[in-house]
Amino acid sequence: MKLNIYKYSFILLSLFLLVACDESFLNKQPTDSLTTDTYWVNSDNAVQAVTGCYRFLGGDDWWRTFLTCATDDSYAWSNWPCDIMYAGNGSATTTLGTFNHFWSFMYKSIANTNNVLANIGKVPDMNADLRNQLIGEATFIRAWSYQQLVGLYGDVPWITSPQTNPDQYDVSRTSASVVMDSISAQLAKIADYLPVSYSSDQFGRATKGAALALKARIDLYNGNYSAAATTAKEVMDMNVYTVDPDYMSLFNGTNEHSSEIILSAQYTDNYKSALATWIGGPTIGGWSEIVPLQSLVDAYECTDGKTIDQSSLYDPQHPFENRDPRLKMTIVVPGGVLNGDTIDITDPNSADGLGKNNASYTGYYYKKYIPATVDGGWSGNSTNDIIILRYPEVLLTYAEAKIEMNDIDQSVYDAIDQVRGRADVNLPPIPTGQSQTAMRQIVRQERRVEFAEEEQRLFDIRRWKIAENVMPGDVYGILNYWNSARSDYQKHVLVENRQFNPQRDYLWPIPQSEVDLNKNLTQNPNW
Repeated sequence: MKLNIYKYSFILLSLFLLVACDESFLNKQPTDSLTTDTYWVNSDNAVQAVTGCYRFLGGDDWWRTFLTCATDDSYAWSNWPCDIMYAGNGSATTTLGTFNHFWSFMYKSIANTNNVLANIGKVPDMNADLRNQLIGEATFIRAWSYQQLVGLYGDVPWITSPQTNPDQYDVSRTSASVVMDSISAQLAKIADYLPVSYSSDQFGRATKGAALALKARIDLYNGNYSAAATTAKEVMDMNVYTVDPDYMSLFNGTNEHSSEIILSAQYTDNYKSALATWIGGPTIGGWSEIVPLQSLVDAYECTDGKTIDQSSLYDPQHPFENRDPRLKMTIVVPGGVLNGDTIDITDPNSADGLGKNNASYTGYYYKKYIPATVDGGWSGNSTNDIIILRYPEVLLTYAEAKIEMNDIDQSVYDAIDQVRGRADVNLPPIPTGQSQTAMRQIVRQERRVEFAEEEQRLFDIRRWKIAENVMPGDVYGILNYWNSARSDYQKHVLVENRQFNPQRDYLWPIPQSEVDLNKNLTQNPNW
């Protein structure tokens, strides 16, 4: 059974007075004045309030997936609804809807968790273990929200209690490293509050493993490599999580209780996701809003474990053969099968072919996260869960942290090989004895293909400071190899030209509406 956040969504709407349409969310936070005396009276209410906070992990599924379109992995063809295409091609301004959306959404999450943490101590006669567990869950969700904010905007207002009067609205920004260190410390503390697992009717709540896995991510992103390696190893030594032998099942809704999944955003018949509409092609009724670029396709190695420019197995005439199996499990290539339908974009008569209505602009479609069952309208066609944390991230965090410390022992190779050696991937082990530079490239390559379309890439290219190398210039889709009469026969489809300003674009701007209303809120450089 899944955690039913839909059941308690009304609690958030009434308990915390969510302001969905305000010009500035940060400047008008919800207050607890209506509920302090009337709501926090028993344990059941406290549990329901925390359960309602989980909607912020899941209620933003397709928006967070759009983040890949601001990387060298994907493209978004439309300026609706989130205009992410402008963030991807470098033409965005401070008024972009995407920038405002993520800012306001995450601060709504923070405001709601702050209200829980401020009031849960008022519940009389509450079991201490349950109180600590709920504190742990709310703190986890707040930490995740801050991790997202810092990764996108850098320094952000550090708000840890309800803002109950106007004097508290004009909050200055706090250093990103201070925020990251703070949430890392909080996660270390609350990990001991959280159980290793829950009963089936509580599936989807944050566990000890989730708190530690998020802490390891935060420490890695913050450059605290020793702490990242230590925390990741703690998760590994729990012996709770494994690498699942069936990669695709993790994302199509058929294996949602896999021991690989540490935490996922939950969807039910009453609380559905529209993600399949955004990433699916015409065959399944999708709009192809989020589609892979050729650079992602090229990132997948050949079955000998070598890149396509190094492997003798790579054949440009048959570019999708002898490749890392994750390529065809992540991306629909010509002739690929999706839910029983053959998708052939090389057929000009196919609904999925280039130039057709709602067809991919790049000639590729994502297969990952297309549910095995698509049902209903565009706004809610799937109960497919969206993964927040899974075990391969822990393994690759451990490996990367050790590599950055130049502490490369057999455990580093073993961690990476566990991910590459998944039963249905089965790439050969990495040859040992490699340099720090070589291993750094290997783990970065592995993160890119393993976590394609899982929002990791944007944070990775920023923290590695490689965005200025991989983002600007012409970006391409598939070869026009199916029509020899075309002048661009055997040339890749040109999708768009992108710009990237390294003095500006490593951070998104603070939304202009927030800067205009908050006298203490400074803007990011060069925006």
